[in-house]
Amino acid sequence: MKRIERVYQQLLQIWQSASRNTLLQEQGTTTAKLADLMNLARPNVSADLNRLVRSEKVLKVKSFPIKYLPSQVVISVLKLEKLNYFEVDSLTELVNKQQNVTPLIKNQAVAVKGKNPLTEMIGYQGSLRKAASQAKAAIMYPPHGLHMMLVGQTGVGKTYFANKIFSYAQYRGVFSDDIPFISFNCADYYHNPQLLLATLFGHAKGAFTGADQDQPGLVEQADGGILLLDEVHRLPPEGQEMLFYFIDNGVFKRLGESQKNRRANVLIICATTEDPHSTLLKTFLRRIPMTIEIPPLNERPLSEKIELAKFLFQQEAKRIKKNLNVRIDVFTALMTADNYGNVGELKSQVQLTCAQAFLNSIDATEVTIELNDLPEDLRKHWLSNPAKTRHQVELSRYLDTNTLFEVGKKTVTVEKDNIYELIENKVHHLKRQGVSNENIHQYIMTDLHLHIKRFFRQPLTNVKLNKFVDQKISSFVVQLKQIAEKQLHVQLDQRFVYYLSMHIDAFFKRGNQTELLLKNEVEKIKKTHAAEYQVALIFQKEIITTFAVKVPDIEVIYLTMLLSSIRSLSEKKQVGVLVVAHGTSTASSMVKVATDLLGNGNIAALDMPLTVSPNEILQQMATMLEKLDQGKGVLLLVDMGSLAMMTHRLQKKTGIKLRVLSNVTTAIVLDVLRKISYVDMDLDSIYTSIQQDLAQLVTNKIAAPKGSKMILSICMSGSGTAQKLKKIVMRIIQQSQQAEKIQVKTVSVLKMTELIPKLAEEYEIIAAVGTKRPSTAIPYISLEELIAGNGEQRLMSIIMQRPENEQLVEEQNVVVSSMCEDVLKKHLIYLNPFIVCKLLQNWLQQLQLQLGSDFSNSQQIKCIVHTAFALERCLRQKSLQYQEEPTIEVQHTLPVVQQTLNASIVSLKIELSKDELYLITECVLNY
Repeated sequence: MKRIERVYQQLLQIWQSASRNTLLQEQGTTTAKLADLMNLARPNVSADLNRLVRSEKVLKVKSFPIKYLPSQVVISVLKLEKLNYFEVDSLTELVNKQQNVTPLIKNQAVAVKGKNPLTEMIGYQGSLRKAASQAKAAIMYPPHGLHMMLVGQTGVGKTYFANKIFSYAQYRGVFSDDIPFISFNCADYYHNPQLLLATLFGHAKGAFTGADQDQPGLVEQADGGILLLDEVHRLPPEGQEMLFYFIDNGVFKRLGESQKNRRANVLIICATTEDPHSTLLKTFLRRIPMTIEIPPLNERPLSEKIELAKFLFQQEAKRIKKNLNVRIDVFTALMTADNYGNVGELKSQVQLTCAQAFLNSIDATEVTIELNDLPEDLRKHWLSNPAKTRHQVELSRYLDTNTLFEVGKKTVTVEKDNIYELIENKVHHLKRQGVSNENIHQYIMTDLHLHIKRFFRQPLTNVKLNKFVDQKISSFVVQLKQIAEKQLHVQLDQRFVYYLSMHIDAFFKRGNQTELLLKNEVEKIKKTHAAEYQVALIFQKEIITTFAVKVPDIEVIYLTMLLSSIRSLSEKKQVGVLVVAHGTSTASSMVKVATDLLGNGNIAALDMPLTVSPNEILQQMATMLEKLDQGKGVLLLVDMGSLAMMTHRLQKKTGIKLRVLSNVTTAIVLDVLRKISYVDMDLDSIYTSIQQDLAQLVTNKIAAPKGSKMILSICMSGSGTAQKLKKIVMRIIQQSQQAEKIQVKTVSVLKMTELIPKLAEEYEIIAAVGTKRPSTAIPYISLEELIAGNGEQRLMSIIMQRPENEQLVEEQNVVVSSMCEDVLKKHLIYLNPFIVCKLLQNWLQQLQLQLGSDFSNSQQIKCIVHTAFALERCLRQKSLQYQEEPTIEVQHTLPVVQQTLNASIVSLKIELSKDELYLITECVLNY
């Protein structure tokens, strides 16, 4: 079961027996409580809950703190017909809203019937989430919806998407069931503009040669419904002008008519494979307010591609009226082929594959689809693809060895096959392709390892093994487990008993089929896995003695390979690597490049948006570290020193041995992955090796220091921003008591390239701060990081030369002080800006402790400046009025803000009004 399903089931279990009074009183379960109950990371639970809200399975109650309830429980207990809202301030508000709701209905149709058609699209909650949201907004926009432009490559499914939009409109009651959906491809009449316009708008008798009677056009036929114009970029300029005139006024003329104006009410959906801005009139585009992009197949996640392929195979099973049994290699070939782009082409490939398989199994009741059934180009691509093993590993997360598509069933079931069938089918195929025995051995070992790995990673179910195999076999395998542990010096868990029991059971059921597979490789396997081979020989004797059956030598080889794979899973442990970088995809992009080039390893990426608080970062890092650690420690590769400073806290929280390197680059990730995968190095050795490489790099790029240390302050002109930054940096240096040792130099971006090497000859450049990163290997802190992030802590660490694992002593935030004092000096008349700034910084420290929050520099600056102005207004008796109805969150937070603020500003003898306190609370909550 996926984590999101476990979260939902846990929430359901909590509330499924609740009474109405309990529901209204408690309002739901908090994220923190759910995370504690399930022993999961809070950010992960929060993300899953919000996804469940978007899928309408969970109701979000925006109290303080926020709580969640299963939608089906709310509907049942509160006796509601359905839910129209999935985010509310309270359950009382929900009941009131539900009772007074008036759905948008046109043509007197019944609103919201059946299942939402958009949810049936693969990718509705993934790559098509934005497109679906835009479509819903366009359909529901009063009074008649918004015209839409669907943009995407050929074959991405624009027509399919348009049909789903129409179905959604009917589902929501915007259109009744008898309203038309008319589709027209403008490319059909591209070379005859006159006929194209006549088809769209109709024509009068005698309008052109052959027009022997009046003929209504598609616009008239689509009256009250939707008109889909595919390949709309083929519409000539005069056609676009007629269309936007119709959009503006709702009137049109048939071709050849001069007097009569006709009317129609049509929602237009355009579709194009081209850039609309370069192929269509701007005056036409202005009439199509909603542009929806449909992503190509290669930009959709692997899980969606697999679901699409499954859907297409299910459709083919329905067409040929036979069950389809599809090998995982077929999916691998389809998913990894990069010579086609979209769903339409994938559909063609699936149909060609099924047609060939059907021909080969024309008399069979079930069609098995193997690599041989693939089109020639796809089969060759799979055989020549060096990354096929890695791709198969990725697919194995979603598919088993075989996938069965049954006729008449919408769901896809999985068929578990035994190891003999897996090996024999692969060997037969590879031999037919002329693959050498040595390569066959490599392929088989890889497949075998993956097969076992998938099994060993699955959680053990509560179903007893004896339901599947004879109890005598399972008891016998327990004895074999003890023999293997003693001989191989390994610890094997209950999964070994499950797996080997089913394997031996399959061996007995297989009968006397003794085809000698891999005959030429037997000696090689004996030598390569000598210890496992000796244990397999013991297993052979024990099986013969216990069950009185013949065990051929090839079975000993199978058992040797099984033991080898299982042993490698239990013994091969690696140093873990976690790459953490700010941004939406910085870390994951670097890891992807490395794994694409070097294959998968014990490595993971964590992308950190700038809005995430330090506590959230710490929690997410701790969760990932626990997953990566295999007992040999984890190397942290981070982009900023602020992340590196968390090492001590992470080590204390997780108990995992950590080393950290800052200023990560793709080259460093590549080098680290190479060393953990292909070189037998421990954590300290890898860390020291990379450090030495970086030190050499810096030595090569910047001359050895000859004088005092220097920090560069960089902006476009070298003045203005750079001068302001220089003052802030000098204050930080003074606080560190290193003022006599470090200089600050302002540098223009335009002269940076020529000036820095010259300065490096005289000074040791320890850091650069500003708006542009130097091209040399100098620690760099951006303006944004210094002002709104944790740049000050990182700079202080560089100045003080603190070890990476030393926990920082919290100091007064110089950046916040400096920025606030500058603003307050200009605008405060009665209050001392320096005293007020210091008092309010102390207030924010206490407030963050009370709320359990970490405010960014930007939020601190905003709160201090706003509150200082509020104090000034109170002195001048010009307090602001709070005009809004306070939310529950504001009401809960106000007492904490009031108590901590009054305690901090008691020396000022100023009493803030309740209205000003409400406004300050909203500022604290970052509204």
